[in-house]
Amino acid sequence: MMRVRINFDKTEEMRFTSHLDMYRTWERTLRRACLPLAYTQGYKPHPRLQIAAALPLGFTSSNDLIDLWLEQDIPISTIQACIEAALPPGIKLNSIHAVPINQPSLQALLMASEYRITFLEAITDLEQRVQTIIQKPSVIIERKGKPRDLRPLILSIEIFLDSGSRHQGIQVLLKTDPANHARPDELILAMGIAPEKAVFHRQKLYFSQEIGASQS
Repeated sequence: MMRVRINFDKTEEMRFTSHLDMYRTWERTLRRACLPLAYTQGYKPHPRLQIAAALPLGFTSSNDLIDLWLEQDIPISTIQACIEAALPPGIKLNSIHAVPINQPSLQALLMASEYRITFLEAITDLEQRVQTIIQKPSVIIERKGKPRDLRPLILSIEIFLDSGSRHQGIQVLLKTDPANHARPDELILAMGIAPEKAVFHRQKLYFSQEIGASQS
């Protein structure tokens, strides 16, 4: 048995692919790659895969992680060549390496997510909006009919100006763990900015322990 970790980017071609469809895309890709996949037990076995963190529809990402299990050990160079030949447009392969079989799941180790949010229209009082959110003791939003406080989940917010498009934006670090998480679209909505007026990109995932070279 072999556990393999893939670092990949979800690019523009896949922006409007949901998390479930991304999972299915990986299933199809790995089957086309003709690798000796390990399968789940049960009535309908599926390839044993584990994506580190769900990505909302309409988001792109860099340095996403997915683990897969193989029935036998294969050279990493062979695995990479097989997967690269089967990848669809919209997924860019960055690196592949083996990880310990008994390492905790990526979801269990996940602590935070870093997002780059670019606004499509100028927001003249952006700095004031950011300061207001930071200084608030609580930021209450509603999710699935229940109130939630985003403020303890906001670890940092920084304003930037894109050098190419000259669009404003914010880079945010949000707490992400199995018990609780914050969504960047909910954050900017709490700032009074419509999510449809922004472009979202997840740049990096942070974990509670070292998980290997594909982390960065």
